[in-house]
Order: sequence, then structure tokens, then C-alpha cells
Amino acid sequence: MQPQIDLSGLRDVHLPSLPSLWPLPVDFWIAITGMISFVVLIRLVWIRYHRLTAKKYANEEVERLMKKFPQDDYRLATELSLLMRRIALMKYPREKVCALSGKTWREFLDKTTKKDFFKAEAGDIVEKIMFIPPEQFKNGHISELIEATKQWISENT
Repeated sequence: MQPQIDLSGLRDVHLPSLPSLWPLPVDFWIAITGMISFVVLIRLVWIRYHRLTAKKYANEEVERLMKKFPQDDYRLATELSLLMRRIALMKYPREKVCALSGKTWREFLDKTTKKDFFKAEAGDIVEKIMFIPPEQFKNGHISELIEATKQWISENT
């Protein structure tokens, strides 16, 4: 038989307490703040990049249309109006933009710019271009529409 060992003098093993989850140590706060700042910065860069890309594409599209239709003012005015409509559909709610035509389309364009580009000849062209045949379009103010379109694009992309 084996000798009996006296275990009465042993004490229980005490494990260290678990670290508390709150309050977090300073290192964690620094790391969390850094990660949140990094995510916000990446998001802002992403938004800015896409805004510049959209603006660049739209301005290139205006230049392309001017080269494609140098003598056809009617077709150029029609395409510029459609380009502005495509941009408006990207930025504003579809329900608000789809139903616009004629005078309401002109008023919408005028409301969405800081200056009154569409109150003069450019607005007359945009208001009537989709409703008249090419033979009736006799307007020498296409340059005003081009400038108004460029300004509207720069403010809305």
C-alpha cells in the first residue's frame, strides 16, 4: 500500500481575473479612431473621384457632340438636352425627372443652377427643341445653350 500524503495544506489555484471590456485602454481608442478616420478618408476620396470622373465624362461628351454636329444646331441642341436629362436622372429622383418636359423641364434646369442660364435663349431652346421639327428650328443662340449646359453640368455632377 502506498503512503498517504497529507493534502490539507494545499490551497486552491486562483486564476487571474479576466480583463474588463470597458473602459478600453488608450491603445485601443487610438487604433479605433485611426481605423474610422481611414474609412472616412477613403470614402471621401472615392466620392470625389467619382464626381470628377462624372464631370469629366460629361464635359467630354459635350465636346464630342460639338464635333459630331458642327453644322446641325437642331441635333446638337437635342443631344445636349438629352445629356442633361441623363445627368439629372443620375442625381435626382427618377419620379421627379422623368415626367418633365417643355416648360417644366426648363424650370427644373433653372432651379438646379445658381445662375439664371435657362431664363434667356438657352431656356427657349431647351423648352421647345423636343417638340418642333428640324425645319422649324432657326436659332443662332446655340452657343448660349452650350455654355448653359456646361455650367449646369459643372454644378450638377
